[in-house]
Amino acid sequence: MDWRTKLLAPLVRAGFLTGALACGAPSSGANATTSDAGGGHAVTTQADAPDTGTEASAPAQEGSETGGYDDGGSFAGDTGSNDAGAARADVPAIACTDATTDVYATPSGLPAMTADQRGAVVACAFDASFGPADVASKLAAKGVAGVTPTSGTTFYRIEYRTYRDDGVPGLSSARVYLPTTARALPLPVVAIAHPTEGLAPGCAPSMNATDLDDLALPWAAHGFAVIATDYAGLGTPGIQGYTDNHDEAHSVLDSARALRAMLDPRALDSRVLLVGYSQGGGAVLAAQGLAGAYGSGGHVLAAVVFAAEYFARANSFGYETLLGEPDALTISTGISKPVVAAMRDYAFAYNVLGAGEATATFPAAQQSGVQGAITTLCQTPFGGYLQGAAVHVGDIFDDTFRASLLGCDSGDAGCSGLASQFHSWAQADVIPPDPAGAPILYVQGLTDTIMPPAQEAACNVAGLTAAGVGVQVCTDPSADHTDVVARNVATALSWSEAMLAGGSPPACSSSGMPACQP
Repeated sequence: MDWRTKLLAPLVRAGFLTGALACGAPSSGANATTSDAGGGHAVTTQADAPDTGTEASAPAQEGSETGGYDDGGSFAGDTGSNDAGAARADVPAIACTDATTDVYATPSGLPAMTADQRGAVVACAFDASFGPADVASKLAAKGVAGVTPTSGTTFYRIEYRTYRDDGVPGLSSARVYLPTTARALPLPVVAIAHPTEGLAPGCAPSMNATDLDDLALPWAAHGFAVIATDYAGLGTPGIQGYTDNHDEAHSVLDSARALRAMLDPRALDSRVLLVGYSQGGGAVLAAQGLAGAYGSGGHVLAAVVFAAEYFARANSFGYETLLGEPDALTISTGISKPVVAAMRDYAFAYNVLGAGEATATFPAAQQSGVQGAITTLCQTPFGGYLQGAAVHVGDIFDDTFRASLLGCDSGDAGCSGLASQFHSWAQADVIPPDPAGAPILYVQGLTDTIMPPAQEAACNVAGLTAAGVGVQVCTDPSADHTDVVARNVATALSWSEAMLAGGSPPACSSSGMPACQP
């Protein structure tokens, strides 16, 4: 019995790519003493002062610490004084007085990890608050078109429990967006999955005040409660499972549980909307396939992906092509593919083989330099480092690993050692789409050279369609990878609102989507 079977057995029995800055340390607030109360919630003995630059102090909080949700979405725990008044989605129902630094640390005294601990909140800190006019300015600064705020937003940072790919307990940080003027309650959960940022701790989007203003903020601006995971191991201890479908999907699905654990249970219903861009689009596609088995503490009703980076085949994002051209100039393969390959290999080796073997897939001469860069720089500066340090594609891969992995992909007998381990892991990591799962809106810019439509979107859509998943494709003939969200998030928001209301989704053009050219 593997770990996933063990994890799900109790439930069966019961019936149930964009960071551009070098990464710094997380922002800090006042010191706080934090311990675990046994139910997975933070208890503080000293309040945290909000980060400098916030627009308002933390709103008054009602209620006390709350329990968690079971896998069916039923609340289990004391709701405190919230029971005496009207349900609210604009303030947490748990104590949120931790320091922001606590959100990225491992609390002591955590109870043993079990299935019902998924999404348990172990730290919560106030971040900032913005009125509708400020939200409109933030959206405009990101070039977001067609979204008029109906609500301000208060930001919190939390840390919650989840499982890593291999079933080992993990922790993920996240930013939570609570609407100051919520839509009619109860609300669905909106769970956001971010694009590639890097592997260094300070690349976590929750540490950047403007990250995801184009992707997550529009939903909060329309009165929804939103949570945006950083993925376990990014900001929190360890290394994120970069493009690891199971690892990312766990963080996304458990983030929905975490938002439920944070708010008055009357404020949310069982519905979950998943939204992801680039790396996050792949995480959402993985979560669509896994939600039925792993669960989300509710019902994943629909999903939106923008220019998804989804590793579902050997040559996803040109990985196999890179292996086959060691003499090619790295710069000739594009800016992103070598970066993605290096980060994927490092994350695999760190998480599957162990921290001491994290550089095993790189040439011996490159190992120290790559490790130093990959653990201190976010995506863009790491890409600059890699272009200088690895002039040829072969400089990115240990040659024995590279040649043997090509043999694994072609079924040759030469598949062995580290390459065989990687190949087996990659095959096991592919999650079949769930035809009974959430329908998907797939948004793709046709001028995207980072995630070329013919090699990525068209192949992903073909696979989803062949599996019987309902997919609506929206193409933007003028959008590239950097602006596809800002240009099309209003359409995605309208589609999401229609799906959540049980209505017919708005039409959009799918013209120009090429055939799959894997």
